[in-house]
Amino acid sequence: MAQIPHFIGKSALTYLICRDYVAYCVRRPQVFKAIPAPLIAIVILTAAAMIGKLDLGTVGDLGSITRALPAFLIPDVPFRLETLGIIFPYSLALVIVGLLESLLTSSIVDDMTDTSSDKHREARGQGIANVINGFCGGMAGCAMIGQSVINVKSGGRGRLSTLVAGVFLMFLINVLGDVVVQIPMPVLAGIMIMVSIGTFDWSSFTYMRKAPKTDAKVMLTTVIIVAATHDLSKGVIAGVLLSAIFFAAKI
Repeated sequence: MAQIPHFIGKSALTYLICRDYVAYCVRRPQVFKAIPAPLIAIVILTAAAMIGKLDLGTVGDLGSITRALPAFLIPDVPFRLETLGIIFPYSLALVIVGLLESLLTSSIVDDMTDTSSDKHREARGQGIANVINGFCGGMAGCAMIGQSVINVKSGGRGRLSTLVAGVFLMFLINVLGDVVVQIPMPVLAGIMIMVSIGTFDWSSFTYMRKAPKTDAKVMLTTVIIVAATHDLSKGVIAGVLLSAIFFAAKI
């Protein structure tokens, strides 16, 4: 749903590139499996758009990229209860969404790699990193489902792959920033559409037919609220409350 605005209502060329990328991922030749399909598509289509001066929306159209390394600083805010009252609701929402997405990402990666991860270690690492990140002018973050799925499907299995991703991202922004802003958005939209298709648990439909009706109602309610509000925390809170009501009624 988040990718739809990047190609709906745009030019015919935008439709074609997004469609061709999805078709390429579905039917790409076996010989290219050593190189991730998203990387091939980004390099080739960005070069084609720059050389041919194609009329496509680019990353630069969404905003400017600040080409600078982070610097340590103390937030310039008054340390009073009023400030805490302003910050706390947003912090609580970030904690709920961040932890849930990180744990969900861990579960998805565990299923894909047939391994078991330490969820407590993941949560502690995320908390420590976000505290340090705040003193460097960054926003709070969490494990990312899309990036993690792309990483695993591209062959990344160890912690080194995460480090390389972060270092290379800094290299792209600070050294190749002028090139990054010219990456066509239809390509990135196509990549995320394929990630969504690959991440979706298609067995959910089978489970819903076999699961207790209360479980199915909780699942559907959570998904509908998240899709309608674009807010994961609201969907999760509604799902938890509904689960509690069904549990209370059962006992």
